[in-house]
Amino acid sequence: MLLPKERIFYLLDAYVSRRATPAEEDELMEWMLKAGEDAELKDFVLDVWNQQHAAQRLSATDWDSIFDRVLKERKNEPQPARIRKMRSFRIAAAAAAIAAVLTVVLMGYYFSFTRDSAVAVIQPPVEDIIAPSENKAVLTLADGTRIELGSADTGTIAMQDGVTILKQPNGSVVYAGSVGKTVGYNTFGVPRGSKPLSIVLADGTRVWLNVGSSLTYPTAFTGKERKVSITGEAYFEVAHNAAMPFKVQHNDVIVSVLGTHFNVNTYEDETAERITLLEGSVLVSKKNASKLLQPGQQASVNHDEVGEIKVSSGVDLDEVMAWKEGKFRFGESMDIGTIMRQISRWYDVQVEYKAVVNQRFLGAISKDVNLSQVLKILEATGGVQFSMQGNKIVVMPGPNQASPSL
Repeated sequence: MLLPKERIFYLLDAYVSRRATPAEEDELMEWMLKAGEDAELKDFVLDVWNQQHAAQRLSATDWDSIFDRVLKERKNEPQPARIRKMRSFRIAAAAAAIAAVLTVVLMGYYFSFTRDSAVAVIQPPVEDIIAPSENKAVLTLADGTRIELGSADTGTIAMQDGVTILKQPNGSVVYAGSVGKTVGYNTFGVPRGSKPLSIVLADGTRVWLNVGSSLTYPTAFTGKERKVSITGEAYFEVAHNAAMPFKVQHNDVIVSVLGTHFNVNTYEDETAERITLLEGSVLVSKKNASKLLQPGQQASVNHDEVGEIKVSSGVDLDEVMAWKEGKFRFGESMDIGTIMRQISRWYDVQVEYKAVVNQRFLGAISKDVNLSQVLKILEATGGVQFSMQGNKIVVMPGPNQASPSL
């Protein structure tokens, strides 16, 4: 239902001041139901709103603090079985959802209430960073030519050694054609603050690159193997070729396959390199050590010189592949460091810690929202709080956690 902003303001004011008629309450509830995406969260939001916010005056301060107040009050009351089953992170997301529904439509507007003619001015946040909305990937050819794919036209963008390099309408890059007398090496890079992008190599292998990642590969594959090198994170769907194994290398770690689907995370700021197999089989090697993975398993290889390879089974594949689906997804015990590294790469921001934060997180957040919304949802757990200072996020313990200083 599309409502004028004046009507929305009236309905909200009438509802919280108990002046709304049943018809007006129905109109407001219908608008709220159409304003979100998650049905369970919307039910919870409506339940919280009905129980907690009758007879309260609206003001600029109220709108800004709804998020914190809803969560605090809700924690002190018995909750029905359906809500008790929702984990704390889901409850936090619900609180953030109502804050978003109620504040987004008000930002930048002046509104007044008839009871005492008081006027409240809602200003947009002075510090916020929007989610990446464009492709900033760069293709570097063998001769050093750099092609910024975001501004390149669809169609042929380069010719190399008898191979045509095409940009697809969706922004992805495809190599096509037969190899000439020489083979050059190209580098495909997706910087921080960009949207991920895919590339189809000359053998038909498709690779998706996460932000802050790069792939170096030949324009065509010749010889006894197909070999590429990676920095950062990528997901591979390798074209089968039993006569020419496909190898992915980062430093001294090599992943060998014939044809399979797997994810490789080699970010230097992570605690280890992680290779996760979704389909087929891969051999992970480092120096004299090697492990063969089965679907659903993950190999962890420390960045140090030790060649130990640890294999875990029953890996949460949805969590591993969330980046490709446009989500932040946090598993049963996701720590704040891992989360902030993902946020740092996606929004291209710096992170500073003022103290140790021991809070663990569970849930999922769309990557399409602004940075402030992501931080707001995390803060709702009570275990962490943030301060945005330009391009830097300062991380501090929340009110529900006492932590020693770093």
